[in-house]
Amino acid sequence: MAARSLAVFVSFALVLGDDCLDDQHLQMLQLDTSMEKRHHLEKSRSERKTHRKSLQNCGHLIGNQCDPSANFPCSNNCPVHTHGQDCYRPVPEVMAEHPGEDGYCYFNYTGFWVTPVEDEPDFEKYAVEGILYLRNAAFSNYRGFKTGPVLTYHFEGKVITTQMDASHYSFDDLYGYSLGYLQGQGLEAWMIQDSDRWISIVEQRCKQIQHTYNFQDEELILADWLDDNQVLAAQVMCAANTSAVGMNPEVLEKAKYHSPENCQPITAREFAKHHYIKCLLGYPNAASDAAYLVVRGCLIGNHIGHFTDCPYSPNISF
Repeated sequence: MAARSLAVFVSFALVLGDDCLDDQHLQMLQLDTSMEKRHHLEKSRSERKTHRKSLQNCGHLIGNQCDPSANFPCSNNCPVHTHGQDCYRPVPEVMAEHPGEDGYCYFNYTGFWVTPVEDEPDFEKYAVEGILYLRNAAFSNYRGFKTGPVLTYHFEGKVITTQMDASHYSFDDLYGYSLGYLQGQGLEAWMIQDSDRWISIVEQRCKQIQHTYNFQDEELILADWLDDNQVLAAQVMCAANTSAVGMNPEVLEKAKYHSPENCQPITAREFAKHHYIKCLLGYPNAASDAAYLVVRGCLIGNHIGHFTDCPYSPNISF
């Protein structure tokens, strides 16, 4: 699986923040850039430093099956993982004991989306793979471009709309908006073509997240991060005043979701924490997460558009 770090969540039943996707030959994004941008990219590529990580001896499942007690299939495999005990310790503490190692390698497949990026990551490729994987997945219920229902979020005092062409759009759109990773929020999609620069941009944003929210170690437990994917998805549905019927009752209880009118909406802090744990597991993983978000969506006024609505769009059919 190649699109390694999506932010993706399927709202009614599945939260996909990242990704374990089958390797396949996909076209690169065709992002139009100015001559100045092209010059910058060529110069950067010639000077690029390879991000090498210790990817040997990655963690793995002890057997061949996911933990059946997870709140969604293969969403938390800590009880059956070679590094399972470390799932219940603060991520900063664990990673401090493994300097230079990719956290997505160490905790590989603790969730089905947790797989390490390559030594020289190709964020354009990962983003396209993630988009196509989610579109074609059985749980996606992809309806076609601009054919889904309109959602209206009430989020942090603002009203934001989007069109939910597939079930995971409800989470991904608001997540990207909250983190500022949509086109139209200060970043341009062409930036992901320079992987080193993109990782550096995301690293600075990761540091700003911690400066803003000051997460404590006890908040940064990997097993909680895995379990809370579904919880956050339910809270997104609350922010959109939308039914979460079909979700795990234990998830709804933890999310404090009783009905669309009686529920606890998602907060910017919870979105930030979700992304920040990816930062702690390795900036390239967080950068892949961000690349997926910036490629697929843009902010147009108070509306979140997708693909050809945006200045840059992946070269895939709709």
